[in-house]
Parts: sequence; C-alpha cells; structure tokens
Amino acid sequence: MPPSRPNLLDPHLVRALAHPLRVQILEVLNERQASPNELMEILDYPLGNVAYHTRVLEKCGCIELVATERRRGAIEHYFRAKPRSYIGHQDWRKVPRSVRNEVSGASLEAFIDRVIDGLEAGTIDDREETTLSWTTMAVDELGWSQATEVLEEAMARLQAVHEQSRKRLEITDEEPITIVTGVAAFEAAGSAENGQ
Repeated sequence: MPPSRPNLLDPHLVRALAHPLRVQILEVLNERQASPNELMEILDYPLGNVAYHTRVLEKCGCIELVATERRRGAIEHYFRAKPRSYIGHQDWRKVPRSVRNEVSGASLEAFIDRVIDGLEAGTIDDREETTLSWTTMAVDELGWSQATEVLEEAMARLQAVHEQSRKRLEITDEEPITIVTGVAAFEAAGSAENGQ
C-alpha cells in the first residue's frame, strides 16, 4: 500500500478485499509463507480458485513472492503477506463499510476458530506466559484516539518481532512456534444507552 497516499482510499485495497477467500489467504500468509498448493490444502478450496486469488493479492501489493522451488517439473511459488497487509490495520478502515463488515466478520471468525483450536488442543495453557486479557472502558474522543494509537504501536512491534524471528529462523534449525496474537478496540454495542 503506497505510503505516499496515507489518507486516500487505495482502490487496490478495495479490490483485494472484495472476496472472502482473499481475506483467508492473507490470514494464512500473515502466519507463514505458503504456495497456492499449500493454501489449497489449508483452506480446502480448488487450486484454480486459490491460484487466481493469490495472483490478485500479489498484483494489489498485499503479498510478495519469497521463494520458488522445482516440484514435479513445475515451479512452485511461495508467498507471504507484506508487513502492512494484516486485517485490522488502519488502512483497512478506509474500505467502504459494506466490504468492511464482511472482512471484520471473516477475521473475527478466523481468530475465534484459532482460539477454539487452542482450547481443544490444550495449547492455550501450555506456556506460563500465555496472555489473555480484555476489558471494557469508558473513554472520551481523545481517549479513543489514544487507545487506538496504543494498539497500532503494539501491532507494529509485534510485526517487528515476527520479522526478526523469521530472519533468525532462516539461519537456525530451531522449530518455529506458531502463536496467535490479537488486539482490538471497538465501540461496545449499546454503549450510549448504558452510559459507558
């Protein structure tokens, strides 16, 4: 997404989010690099659909080619999400509300699925440092701006940790630890009636 146009709606972004499969592909590629063949298996969609939507995401600048590998006489392409392409980044908020609701719903559904998977597998409580916290607060307009700023900074720092870890993992034999992180700030339903 062009940094020179921070306050304008990027038509490429709208196009990238126009299909729920693209959102799912982005979510996988935020966690790891993968080829369309691997995405097909993870997301349970036909290869033609996955390959098409992967090309659209690449053309829109949301993902990048990171590796190629020869497989059975063909070249397999491996992609990963570009750093500012995660769902929930403030750039996504510039997308029209009709598209935003679908994207937010798909993103939350994917997050909840990961939470349920972690609970069922018992991995949520495997580590002493597991962090689960949420709170409801009453803020004014300035407080709202400050809260979203804090969350954006936290997400940027987490993205830096991810990138640094990825680079270290490329040169070590260490097994990667897949973690799920989430930050959210949204107006509570009925907050005006409750005086919050």
